[in-house]
Amino acid sequence: MNFLKKINWINVSFILLLTPIVGIGGLIYLIHTGDMRLATWIMAFCLLCAGGFSITVGYHRLFSHRSYKAAWPVRFLLALFGAATFQGSILEWCTDHRNHHLYTDTEKDPYSISEGFWYAHMGWLFTLDGSKRDYSNVEELAKDPIIKYQHKFYVPIAIIMGFGLPMLLGSLWGDMWGGLILGGFLRIVLNHHTTFAINSVCHVFGERKYSDKQTARDNWITAFFTFGEGYHNFHHQFPLDYRNGIRFYQYDPTKWIIRSLSYVGLASGLKRVDEQRILRYRLLKQEADIMKKISRYSEQFMTQVNEFVKPVYNQILEQIEHINELKESYKQLQQGQIKAMKGKMDDYRVQLKAHKLKLKLAQVELKKNLSKWQSLVRADQGALVSLSQMA
Repeated sequence: MNFLKKINWINVSFILLLTPIVGIGGLIYLIHTGDMRLATWIMAFCLLCAGGFSITVGYHRLFSHRSYKAAWPVRFLLALFGAATFQGSILEWCTDHRNHHLYTDTEKDPYSISEGFWYAHMGWLFTLDGSKRDYSNVEELAKDPIIKYQHKFYVPIAIIMGFGLPMLLGSLWGDMWGGLILGGFLRIVLNHHTTFAINSVCHVFGERKYSDKQTARDNWITAFFTFGEGYHNFHHQFPLDYRNGIRFYQYDPTKWIIRSLSYVGLASGLKRVDEQRILRYRLLKQEADIMKKISRYSEQFMTQVNEFVKPVYNQILEQIEHINELKESYKQLQQGQIKAMKGKMDDYRVQLKAHKLKLKLAQVELKKNLSKWQSLVRADQGALVSLSQMA
């Protein structure tokens, strides 16, 4: 009986029962009756994307991590369509998420994977006591009038945007109930479980490329369904970066939207982690992987391989540091050139050209050593022996 008292029956009723039953049951009914309108499906998909991006672009990367700044019209729309996903107000979502990053995988993590896959996915919501939330970690957000009033009037905003809007849009072509079922209930179910998958799937399945000190993993399949949020190991290691997928081939439409907003003056201050810092963490993780790979072999073999691995590793770190120094001095020269304007312009141009050449040569050398390093990372026992004997 004590367990039943801890259950959040509102969340159970809405998330576990009402939305999936009406959404999936309604879909089956529409298929059975043949009352399927293409316009309704398009509308539902558009609302699905609007809600999903409001979580990723807004609730997550803007409000939770402050990875960029957005103009008030953008924040206003993100607050409206974010409410339509029925994932809580911005303040509620952000306080939970900041605690998730601060206490990852511990008892204080609101949706810790250490409590099990089901708990991290959605079980935590069924025992959530909202009255015990501590909003002290989101005090700066509460100063924003848009966030403040979205929190105060969250329920009516969520109902109007989540159910009223799809009904209104559907009624434009005579499909109000189809709009409610597909653009309302079914769309909410999909918005829920794509977000939930980040907390569950991305803490169990995938690669840990940057750190194995927490369970977050990079999972490109999840990234596809969550608008780019699946590169979760990178995100946990570098939470202030506005990107999750940092490579051009990584699917991260949330990053593309934020960048596009910056091009038209609606977003600014986009935060990016320095590439050399990212590389340093990647190397550290890969070195640990190599040491783990050879740890089950003889001590003599480990020493032999380590004598070859360490110099390559240290050389790359030195090159990274050298490149950082060159970049900093190049930046200072650029600033000096602007200040000089007269007389010394030619001198600064010569120095800038020389620094640019040094930087390019250093990057070429780094690329060569990284290629050698990758052969070590991918090598099996026999290959490691061969490589170490060739050194």
